[in-house]
Amino acid sequence: MDWQRWPSAQRDAYTAARQRHDGQQWWLVFAGIVAGNGLGHAVDAAQAQRIADAFTRPYRYAAVTSAGFYDDAGFCGQCDAPYCYHHWNVSSSGYERCPHGHGKSLDPHWWPDDL
Repeated sequence: MDWQRWPSAQRDAYTAARQRHDGQQWWLVFAGIVAGNGLGHAVDAAQAQRIADAFTRPYRYAAVTSAGFYDDAGFCGQCDAPYCYHHWNVSSSGYERCPHGHGKSLDPHWWPDDL
């Protein structure tokens, strides 16, 4: 995410949120396919290392899932490939399909109707 593109109110809110923490932790801000984590949250060194390791080339679904992102960073497990918002067939139901028709939820608030 490009800091200069953030509206000034969002930069101010982020700065205020960061100042409430001790500065000794890693701070994770991410934008997912459908949602993100807003102004971010603190992660410990072990979690930061897990995330860094998960995104080491070659990128593979099995490794990326170890980062713990609810949307698997846009990866389709069946394709073993990542797709962006434009390539996932995003629906209002919260259940999305990759270009090859494999389905999964990319929304952290989605809940299947049949459970």
